[in-house]
Amino acid sequence: MHRYKPLNLIKKGFQNKLVHLLIGAAIGVGLLSLYQNYPQLTANLFQKKVTSQESALTPPTHTVDVEKILKENPQITACLDKKDDREEECINNFLKIISEQRGGRPALDIIEAASQKYPQLLTWSHPFSHTIGQHSLVYYEQFKDIPFESKIGRALVECDGYGAFGCYHGVVEIALAKLPTEERSKVMRKACLEDPLITQKPYFVNQCSHWFGHAVAIFTDNTLLQALAMCDGLDPNWLADIVQLCLSGVFHAGLAPGELSEDETVNIDTVYKEGDPYYPCQDIPEKYRAHCYSHAYGRTRSSDIAIQLQICNNIPEADSNKKRLYAGVCYDSVGNSVVEKSNFDPQIVVDNCRKYSSPSLRQYCYGGAARYWVLRNPLLENTKPLEVCAKAEEDAKPVCYARAGFGNNENYYSPEILKKFCDMGEEPYRQFCQARSAPQDFTKIYGDSTNL
Repeated sequence: MHRYKPLNLIKKGFQNKLVHLLIGAAIGVGLLSLYQNYPQLTANLFQKKVTSQESALTPPTHTVDVEKILKENPQITACLDKKDDREEECINNFLKIISEQRGGRPALDIIEAASQKYPQLLTWSHPFSHTIGQHSLVYYEQFKDIPFESKIGRALVECDGYGAFGCYHGVVEIALAKLPTEERSKVMRKACLEDPLITQKPYFVNQCSHWFGHAVAIFTDNTLLQALAMCDGLDPNWLADIVQLCLSGVFHAGLAPGELSEDETVNIDTVYKEGDPYYPCQDIPEKYRAHCYSHAYGRTRSSDIAIQLQICNNIPEADSNKKRLYAGVCYDSVGNSVVEKSNFDPQIVVDNCRKYSSPSLRQYCYGGAARYWVLRNPLLENTKPLEVCAKAEEDAKPVCYARAGFGNNENYYSPEILKKFCDMGEEPYRQFCQARSAPQDFTKIYGDSTNL
């Protein structure tokens, strides 16, 4: 259990490892949930049209001088030397201080270097990065002449994908907590869609749009259909990343009821019903259901991989093709749990996927684990996700490598960086890793839909 006490918005939530897993998974679900129930959409699935201009506007390549950073920050090693099981609290407190005094970027550089040398820290990567995001906003509050939405923007552009995008989560959550309910949607829209620091980079717009989805879902008094319509209105192209990540944010918002204070989650019952992990998926238009079902496992509030995957297998959809589709996106999300429960050991990841997953969906268990391992630790030196794919069955490797590569692309949006990463994998499968898109043929993705 997490022993440190976070800032005002979340009074209990980030003391719970399950909540970390669910929130880490959710940001990645947005694009994955384009696996909708229409085969014609798969030609565009996950497609990233990365131009040279966009590539130049992405976060920095993360290769760090690990030993130099740790030598300059001996507090990390000192925390790890503690004998009373207080390592996490110690490191978290250190990151708070760095973030408040220097901003988020220096704190992320420190913890990313430490996680590369001490991979056990990845277990806490989401709460660490979440703390950095929360306290980096504190740093920018000292600048009294800057509008609040611009402070949000300045804090966000220092974030990266470490800890499955927890830094972005922390910035936006604590920003919402500082606003009256009636102002949250308006301010977050200005921060995500109008602030030049955010709008110059599609990467940052996408991150912010996910939490705009949270804002319009449970942090305001909108109905669910009103919240979904607000996401739809962000771009005339319904398949645009900004729309899909916003929709993911709407349904992700219901994963941790009871963990957020009542004055903040004023509308939680629009997306959560205790005891029903499939709510409200069957009550909404079909085009939104993949997003909704991708979060079904989290609504069980169980950290048991077997239970989570069984929830995916039992999605109540009569059409076998659609059921397989929804189960696939659900499996990919559970991959985040799998990688942590496997102690970040590639062989144990593979063993757990083989033990608990349906054989016809196992490739998505491998792929989800590989992808979220990349998202937890975006350093290019992190080749462990590729080891998962190398150990998978031959027929599962294409999807596994594609998901690992997709995770890298989510972090960098750079074909050059992606190629460098994929070249460290098995040669026959590098084409899948570098594709930045899912296979275009529906049957190749899901195989025979009668074998679930």
